[in-house]
Amino acid sequence: MDKRRDLFPVTRNLVYFNHAAVGPLSTIAYGAMEGHARDQREFGALHWRDWYAEYEKLRASAAKLIGASEPREIAVVKNTSEGLSFVAEGYRWHEGDNVITTGLEFPSNFTPWKRLERRGVECRVVETPTVDAIESAIDARTRIVTVSSVAFHNGFTADCAAIGDLCARRNILFCVDAIQSVGALPMRVRDWNIAFLAADGHKWMCGSEGAGIFYVAAEHRDKLEVLESGWTNIDRKGKFIGAGAFELQPDARRFEAGSLNTNGIYGLRAAIDLLLDIGIDEIASEVIRIATLLADGLESIGFELGTPRPIRSGIVGAIVEDGRELMRLHGELEKQGIVCAPREGMLRFSPHFYNVESEVERVVEVLQKH
Repeated sequence: MDKRRDLFPVTRNLVYFNHAAVGPLSTIAYGAMEGHARDQREFGALHWRDWYAEYEKLRASAAKLIGASEPREIAVVKNTSEGLSFVAEGYRWHEGDNVITTGLEFPSNFTPWKRLERRGVECRVVETPTVDAIESAIDARTRIVTVSSVAFHNGFTADCAAIGDLCARRNILFCVDAIQSVGALPMRVRDWNIAFLAADGHKWMCGSEGAGIFYVAAEHRDKLEVLESGWTNIDRKGKFIGAGAFELQPDARRFEAGSLNTNGIYGLRAAIDLLLDIGIDEIASEVIRIATLLADGLESIGFELGTPRPIRSGIVGAIVEDGRELMRLHGELEKQGIVCAPREGMLRFSPHFYNVESEVERVVEVLQKH
C-alpha cells in the first residue's frame, strides 16, 4: 500500500476523497504526459508515428479493462457526453419509438435522450435502474435502455448484468454511462450485453480531462449514423484529396472525426495500464472496503446516508438537508485538507484504492468537531 500511495503524490498534501469529480494523476500518468509534451516541445511532430501507435495501445488497454472483444470496438472521445450523444442522435429512430432512462442520471445521460422528443421519440424515466422498474416501462416501441452503472450522487449501483440480460431477451439495445465505475469496479461489456458505453478518463481511471473511451459493439456499429465528418474517420486510401472521401473507417475509429488529444491519450493509457497491473477486482475490493468503513464512520457520528446499503461502489453520500450547512461543512473539510464534493443535498465522498483507514478516521474526526 505504501508503494501504491507513493504513485499518487496527492496523498502528501490532501485526504483526497473526490474521484467521482476529478481523479489525481499518478506519477506514471504524469510521466507519460510529460514525456509526450517534452517530445512535442523538442521535436514538433517528427515522432507522429509514435503518437499514432499510442492511440492503438490505448484502444487495446481500454478494451481489456472493460471486457470488449477487440480494440476495434473502442473509439477515443473527448468526454462521456460526446459518446452518449453519438448514440442518442446517431441511432436511426422512428417517430413513436421510446428510450428508457432513470431518475438518477447526471445530465450527460439525460439531456441527450430528452432532446429526442423533438424527433417524436418518447423519453421514459423510471425512478431507479432496477430490472423490475425498467421491465415495467418496456413496450414494443422501446429501442434503447440507458443507465449509469453508478449514480453520480449517492452511489446507487445498477445491476448491469441483469439489465443487459433483460435487454437481450427483449431485443433492446443497452447503453451505459460508465464514468462512475470504470477504473474502480469491474466492467464486462460483452458478458453483460452492453451495446454502447461511454466513460471519460478523468475520474476513477485517474487520467486527464478531455480523453475518454467510447465502446460500440461491432455488431451494432452500423446502427449508428456518424454525426461528425473529418479527415481521420474516413478511409483516405493514403490521399487527402479525392479517393475514399466518403468511405467511413470500418471500425470504431469512424467516431473520431479529427485530431485527438494526444497528450491526454498518453496519460490515459498509462493510467489504465496501472489499473490493469494491479487488477480491477483487487481495486474494487479495496474501494468498497474503504467506502464501507467511511459509511460506518459517518453513521457513527449521526449522519444519515443517502447511499444504499450494502455499499457497492466508491461513492458515499452523507445527507445534510440545510444548504448553508452543507456548504459550511464542505468548506471546513477543505480547510482541513479533505476534498469531497457537495452534491444533491449530500457531502459526497469518493475514495479510491490507495486511500487508507487513517484518512477515513480523519474525515470522521473533522466532521465530529464541526
